[in-house]
Amino acid sequence: MAPRLLCVFAHPDDEVFCSGGTIAKYVGIGAEVMVVSATKGDAGQIRDAKIATRRTLGKVREQELFASCKHLGAQHVQCLDYGDGSLKDLDINILVEHVVKIIRDFRPDVVITFGPDGAYGHPDHIVIGEATTMACTIAGDALQFPQHLADHLPPHAPAYLYHSYFPRNSVLMLSKLSD
Repeated sequence: MAPRLLCVFAHPDDEVFCSGGTIAKYVGIGAEVMVVSATKGDAGQIRDAKIATRRTLGKVREQELFASCKHLGAQHVQCLDYGDGSLKDLDINILVEHVVKIIRDFRPDVVITFGPDGAYGHPDHIVIGEATTMACTIAGDALQFPQHLADHLPPHAPAYLYHSYFPRNSVLMLSKLSD
């Protein structure tokens, strides 16, 4: 059976800059990959008014997520609709249960998410990383969210959990390549 990789991030585009190379590599060797974004990214910046308006930004970024995952080869994509920029205001147990449900349904061997620093301190990144980390530790326990059993979602514990890491370096790779 092909290994399964689950990537859980906060926004559309996180999948690319956190694990795009990893996703493409593992799809290339036959892994089944699911990418989940907790938000539609609708509170993000609009850099080109011809592409999106404040009203359409969430839909545009959701479409970008699906296009990105198609290019990376990820076979499964979910774009949830928690509030962009407000994950910290949500009861974390809501996110934990949702991620546990995704883990029990998809049954990944490996999960990738943000570490405690949220890559660079972004509050949404910190919260989804914490919720996903908690979910990975309890998804294999039948006593946690036993109502999932009624939905035919038995406990499942991923074998590995990885946190994306952003090195603290002021030198951009482009600068190193042009030397």
